[in-house]
This record gives sequence, C-alpha cells and structure tokens, in this order.
Amino acid sequence: MPFRRLFTRIFFNSMLALFAALVALGSVFLNYVWHSEYENGKNRMLAETEAIAKYYLYCTEGKILPSVLMEMIKDSRVDSDVWLIGLNGVAIQLSGLPSDLGPKGENILQTETVAAYLRRALTGGKSFTLEGDFDTTFGGVPIVTVVAPLYARDGAVGAVFLHRKLDLVRADLQALYRGTNPAILVAVFVGLLLSYMTSMRITRPLSEMARAARRLADGDMSTRVHVYSTDEINELASAFNSMVEDLSRMEDVRRGFVANVSHELRSPITSIAGYLQGMLDGTIPENEYKRYMKVVLDETQRLSRLIRDLLDLSRIESGAFPLNVVDFELNELLRRVLIKFDGRLEEKNMKVELDFCEDPLRVRADIDRIEQVLSNLVDNALKYCGQYGSLKIETKSLGKKIECVVADDGAGIAQGDLPHVFERFYKADKAHTAGLGTGLGLSIVKKIIEQHGESIMAQSREGEGAVFRFTLERAQTLPVKKGDEIP
Repeated sequence: MPFRRLFTRIFFNSMLALFAALVALGSVFLNYVWHSEYENGKNRMLAETEAIAKYYLYCTEGKILPSVLMEMIKDSRVDSDVWLIGLNGVAIQLSGLPSDLGPKGENILQTETVAAYLRRALTGGKSFTLEGDFDTTFGGVPIVTVVAPLYARDGAVGAVFLHRKLDLVRADLQALYRGTNPAILVAVFVGLLLSYMTSMRITRPLSEMARAARRLADGDMSTRVHVYSTDEINELASAFNSMVEDLSRMEDVRRGFVANVSHELRSPITSIAGYLQGMLDGTIPENEYKRYMKVVLDETQRLSRLIRDLLDLSRIESGAFPLNVVDFELNELLRRVLIKFDGRLEEKNMKVELDFCEDPLRVRADIDRIEQVLSNLVDNALKYCGQYGSLKIETKSLGKKIECVVADDGAGIAQGDLPHVFERFYKADKAHTAGLGTGLGLSIVKKIIEQHGESIMAQSREGEGAVFRFTLERAQTLPVKKGDEIP
C-alpha cells in the first residue's frame, strides 16, 4: 500500500537520522571521554611516580622507614614496572628495597634514548611522560612511561621510571564503554519507539484521507477525517473535511438546481401542451383561440427568458463572457434603464426618486453588463411592489468607488431568506408562483458584480421593502461634456 511505503520511508528515515545523530554525538562524547580518561590515567601515573620520588627522599632523610616506600612500590608494581635508576645507569640499591628495580639488572645507559631520558629528567628537574614501545624493551607492546627526577639528602641520584601498558591506562575507559552499551541500547529502543509513533502520527491521517477519498468517490458525502492535533498534517485533514462539506453543499445546490430547472421548464411546457391539445380536440372553441394563443405566447416568452438567463449565468461562471470595460456616464445609464420600464411603472402608478451624488458621474465597467444588473434590480423591485409603491435609485461617492443603491417599499424579504437571495432559483415565494421570474436574476447580478471585482449586498425587513447596494470603480478620465452620450 502507498501509505505503508510512506510509513516505511518515514520510519527508516527517522531511524537513519537518529542513528546519524547518535553516531555523531557518541563520537564527540567518546572522543572527549577518551582524551579525558587518558589524560586522567597519565596524571595518576605521574602522581604515583612523583610520590615514589618524594618518599625516596624522605627515606634517605630518615623521615620514613624503607618499608613504607617498599609498600608504595609494591602497590605500583601490581600493574606497572618501576625502575629506580642511578646516575651510573644501574638500579639503585637501598636497604629494605627490592633488588630488581631495574631492567633485568642491565645497564640501561647502554641505550642512548634511555640515557637521554635520564639526562632530561635530571637537567629539567621535573617529571615528564612518554608514549611508545620504549625501544622495544617490552617486546613492542605500547607503553606509557613517566620519568621523574630522584633526589636524596645530598642531591640528585637518578630517576624513577614508571612503565604501564597502554591498555591498562585505558582500562577505565574500556569500562566506561561497557557501561555505555546498555544506555546506547536503551536510546536505540526509545528511538525506534518514537520513530514508530511519529511515523504513525504522520501517516494515519493520510491513510484515513485515502479511505475517505475512496468513500467520497463512491458518493458518500458523510465521510469525514478525524483531526487529532493542530500540526500541518492535521491542517490538511481539516482542509479535507472542509472540502467534503463544500462538495456536499455543491451537491445539494446541484440537485436543487436540477429540480428548479425541471420545475421552471415543466410548468410552461405543460401549459402550452394543454392549450394546444384543447385547440386540437375542440375543447377550446375557435372564437377563444386568440386569447389562449396569447397565453401560449407568454409561456413561450417565459421559456425564452429562462433559457437566456441560464445561458448568461453559465457563460459568466465559465469565464466565456469577457468584460468589455470602458468609462461611461452612470447617471445617464440609470435614466435609460428606467425608460425601458416606463410602461410597467405607470401601470403600477409607482413613484420614482433619483438622488445622484454628482452629475455627470463616470465609472469604469462593462456598460452592457451593468445595464443588465440595473435592469434585473429594477425588475425585481417592480415584481414585489404593489400599486402606488415607490422606487428610489441613488448614487454615493466612496472615494475611488461609487456606490449605487436600488431601494423599494415592497413586500420585503424575510430574515431567513435574506442570506439566500443571490442563490440560483431561490425564491422567497416557495410555491414558484408564475410571473415572479426565473429566480436567476439576482444570481446573475451577483456574478456580474463579482466579475468586476466589486461587491453587492441586500438589506431588508419583511414588509418594509428591500435595498440592494453595489459598488463600481470611479473612472479616472476627464468627465464628458454636457450633451455627450454614453458610449
């Protein structure tokens, strides 16, 4: 499975990173500890060597018994070789001390390197440390040697050589290595556990989303993904849930759209078919043909308007309806739109009030589309206004924007319906009463205004009329002279 492979990659990448971190950190730590412990081991040897030299001086001065010095030398000889070499290059003999405090009784001054070490100790008057095989004296085994000058009551008498195998100097370090092995194993185990948990935490939402996507593809709109925390992966899960909710709403809208289109098409077609059938079978007498043919014509025009609105909405939403943006005189366009509705306004004896912020008033937009917006808004007002109603159109200056307001004193819109007035086929009249339009006019208005990058809003209270406000960009060109027509 893809997510299992992703889980494996994340898990092993995490372990690889952990291993690299452990190696790097361990290398630095062990290197530091190695040097620290190695230096500590050499310092202990140096302290032992200088203690032997000091106790030798005390012994020759009679401050301690030779047996005390001998015990100290015996303790050192448990894991080391101790030489007390005199100026003549042979082991120093002192009452109460072992007689083999030299390299098998040989005259080590015969080795120029060792003689140089002796002279260095006596000349410098201080201890120093050597590393190596000490001229193969110990069979080529790596040796750490500490040399300290040896003094008696009368002055320098030789030097103390303390030899210890390098492995013994590092013995404490090896013990430390052995002690850290369990800690390393625990760290690796904890790393494995954390890597597994982290990998699961990352891939679990992805796996759930994969399963949810398959259910969604099968049409299950109720599927959701659990959100466990607030990190980026779970932000993706939240976005997926939001997408599903949007798709669910879109599916509801689609179903409603299909139902509304079917209803809007079926009603006029049923009427047309019924009247024509009545004419054909003689149910409607010939002297009534003209009246009923007028009804058929009205229904046909209703179908034509519905199809035109659907096509306009489809083109706007698909982007196939490009804007032809020009500068034009808005007040003149408003007057021209009202002239188109003059007959209907007179039929309802409506009062029309125009309140323009300035005249002339030029805006930048697609004049044909804005004319459609104004026509739809005025048409909507006329549908819901009764006899002797009023219609008010005003413009307001908002700096670089112009706000256009279309208000009426009609039936108004209920608060529950107000958020939906710009939806396709939405009607406050749930019975879809004939003559109140297709339910697409306001949806087209909103799409056109949004296509201009502007906004539109509706305000209303039931029984108090409705107010529609939208904005347009003010033209930056010089105003036209009086008498000029809008382009």
